[in-house]
Amino acid sequence: MTTHSVPSQYLGMWRRTLLEQAGVIDTSTLVLVIQTEQYHADIRIPSDRPDFKDVKYLADCASEQLRWLATQQGFTGITEINGDISQWLRDHDYQPSNGQRDIGEMTFESEDVIVEIGIEAEYREIWQKIKDSQFNLSVSHIAGVDRHGYELPARLFTAGKQFAYVRPRSTVLPKSASFLEAIDTVKPSRELLLDWLDFEISFGEIQDKGFGKILHSTLPFREQEMMSLM
Repeated sequence: MTTHSVPSQYLGMWRRTLLEQAGVIDTSTLVLVIQTEQYHADIRIPSDRPDFKDVKYLADCASEQLRWLATQQGFTGITEINGDISQWLRDHDYQPSNGQRDIGEMTFESEDVIVEIGIEAEYREIWQKIKDSQFNLSVSHIAGVDRHGYELPARLFTAGKQFAYVRPRSTVLPKSASFLEAIDTVKPSRELLLDWLDFEISFGEIQDKGFGKILHSTLPFREQEMMSLM
């Protein structure tokens, strides 16, 4: 399954409006995806997020807040499309690898609405395209900085008036069914857990003069901050 360029109808930013899985319907989790001609960026933030208003750094989080952060999802990598089958290859994933491929059958209900049916997992998702997000589409490979001040490879995406920034962690999570299971199994020290959670996926709106305002982030204290897009 190889495609060097994702078909144009997929390009832009999409918001998931519905997930149906195991008889449960979820319309409250925030899920956003930017798809370029090769790479994607994805963020998934549950609606039951606790209060982080007094947190300025990851190290400020209480144990319960750290545990909640582990329920988030997000990833970036290359998208491969063959006919109506899409596969999202995750070279950087907020959650640990569980060995399952992310692959779905895509049906366009209109040019702005996609229904995705899971192939190796049973689910149905509905995606709504953000208006005009197919314009100003780009991905740049840049340097990001982790909580220790060390540089790491990162990606900066733009789509219409939106942007996404993905800077992975410097450590590798153990293989596990979920982040929470990895925590419960390994019982990492607080410092190691902070390093595991130090994975930034931020989505926001492009402002004037080469800056963007972060609206949604796996690091909640980053929200409402401005970041350079240059």
